[in-house]
Amino acid sequence: SALTVALCTINRFMVAAGGGVSALAPSDRLGGSVGVSSAAGAPADGDGGVMALITGSKSGRGGRTRGGRRGAPSPRILVVQATDDRTGDYNAVMNCTFAAHKGNIVIDGCFIPSGISDRAKNSAYLEQASDRTGGVFLAPSGAAQVGGALTEVLVSVFLSPVAVRKKMNLPTLSEVDFRPLCFETGETVDTAFVCNQCLSIFKNCPRDSCPTCGAEVAKKKKASSPLKKSKKARHA
Repeated sequence: SALTVALCTINRFMVAAGGGVSALAPSDRLGGSVGVSSAAGAPADGDGGVMALITGSKSGRGGRTRGGRRGAPSPRILVVQATDDRTGDYNAVMNCTFAAHKGNIVIDGCFIPSGISDRAKNSAYLEQASDRTGGVFLAPSGAAQVGGALTEVLVSVFLSPVAVRKKMNLPTLSEVDFRPLCFETGETVDTAFVCNQCLSIFKNCPRDSCPTCGAEVAKKKKASSPLKKSKKARHA
């Protein structure tokens, strides 16, 4: 997915800026000096421009913490969604969310409602990802989508760095629905069955196998009768 590609791209430049070799670097660069920082905190050749965008500095040098001193790395990912959530993407989105949280990467979410009555007006996946990583979530509707208003909303809300957002009046999430969706019916569930192989979530227990990965569902053994057979009485 696009979120996975964004995480891999950010990881490439962050690792290169920290003095390591990116896992996404070409094979001919892994053995040489290219791809490794030539000086402390200096990015590899070709990575300076991207690192300058990530850190906000001209040299492209970054620090170790997010939102701290000037020039410290502050990577962000903006996800713009205009369709309903797909139940099959839940595991992938959550895995990317946990990876971004561990790597101090902020995920911002912008859900654009279609205006159709029977379509979704929000995205539970983007809400959870933004809340988990400390990002901003917004679902502009009505006049905010007319003309150039949407561009103004995107620039004013999502363009500001993480360190500056604390001083701005940005939209916040008061309530986040952390309930997952059933992979088979798409319904929101409070209690569900989870496959121990692929972690798919189902409202009802699958009968024979998991619809996602095909793992066989273990059937419960029938409980034996608690009544024991009585022994025959012995005659003297």
